[in-house]
Amino acid sequence: MNTSSIRSFLPLFGLTMATVFTACDKNDEQEHSKPESESTYARLLITDKTSNVVTLLDPARKEQTSFQSTHGASAVYTSATGRWATVVSASNNLVEFFDTGIDRHDDHVHVKGSPKWGLTKSTGPTPSHVYGSHNKISIFNDGNASISHVEEGQLHTVSAPGTFVTGAAHHGAMILFDNGNYAVTHKNNTVSGSLPEQVKLVNTQGTVVSAPTVATQGIHGDAGDGQQALFGSSSGVLVVKQTGEQRLIPYPASAGSNWLSTIYYAKKARTFLGSRNNYGVFRIDPAANTITQVGSATKLARVALDEEGENVLVLDEDGLLSIFDAATGALKTSRSLTGLLDAKTATPYLVASRRYVYVTNAPQSKVHMLRKDNLADHEAFTVAGSPLRLAFVGADVDSEDGH
Repeated sequence: MNTSSIRSFLPLFGLTMATVFTACDKNDEQEHSKPESESTYARLLITDKTSNVVTLLDPARKEQTSFQSTHGASAVYTSATGRWATVVSASNNLVEFFDTGIDRHDDHVHVKGSPKWGLTKSTGPTPSHVYGSHNKISIFNDGNASISHVEEGQLHTVSAPGTFVTGAAHHGAMILFDNGNYAVTHKNNTVSGSLPEQVKLVNTQGTVVSAPTVATQGIHGDAGDGQQALFGSSSGVLVVKQTGEQRLIPYPASAGSNWLSTIYYAKKARTFLGSRNNYGVFRIDPAANTITQVGSATKLARVALDEEGENVLVLDEDGLLSIFDAATGALKTSRSLTGLLDAKTATPYLVASRRYVYVTNAPQSKVHMLRKDNLADHEAFTVAGSPLRLAFVGADVDSEDGH
């Protein structure tokens, strides 16, 4: 290229770049002016308080699709991948599995057909506890202390999950470790009632690989991170490692007779938490052997983690909804929901994505959608019947097939 060509090109280049920058500025303005919405592949699966209707809600498109479960008033849980929901009717000894068809791969999804029920059904007696991890769904059945387990990839191909019995019937739970063994509660009948007193490690044939070494006065609630499992007990928080090591974390001196009966693991925050109505919400630090309160609420209507496991949501009986950083316990935002619902009577349930919080309001047939940053109203979805339990399913992303 000669010098004159270069000179004649530069003004044109500058004009072109100015045009590009102007266009970019306009595009940025347009992007900022777009109304914020939920992720394209985010879904909610909602069960009904009285009927067997199950509603799949697409918040971004404001679309709903109704399905029929075998029984009504079911509990619902999200699988480890988010593709599946586990729908549990404990009183009818039945667990069903719902496929959203949204298969997440890091920052994008692959759509695998339309939403539908899976082939697999679990019929263990009194299914009480569901645990999703390692692309597997595990269910503890109180009626015979059995564990039913199935890989997510098998839910369209096998009619029933594999099942093995772990001991005497009790109201129990289990955690799946990275090494494939389970930490499962054990009833030794040293304490009356249905609660177990100990935890043992078993393999998927039910063989004991590590016997209990710590006894408590009653266990309820558990969570795990793959390497260790924490169980709530009246004697302290029981820590069980996949190596078989066990110990108790003592409660604060101010606890009195209170104890943590529900345990959570916030995966992004890498933090364990526990809660109990009339006691409060607490961060549990197994490394430091400490239990510290989060916020000051003691009258709890509902406690939940957000989908990423970064924040803990606390709704108290007075209708105050607060979001705390799970790792630090710091308050991020709060708002009274008394104008939307009665937290004492509406039996509200909570889930949250990266940008939104969803609250069921059965008496008004609504699911409230709130902005997560300030809990301001964003949308109110009217759902036929009385929406009760809900699970965040699908994926909190916008892209399909990596594009």
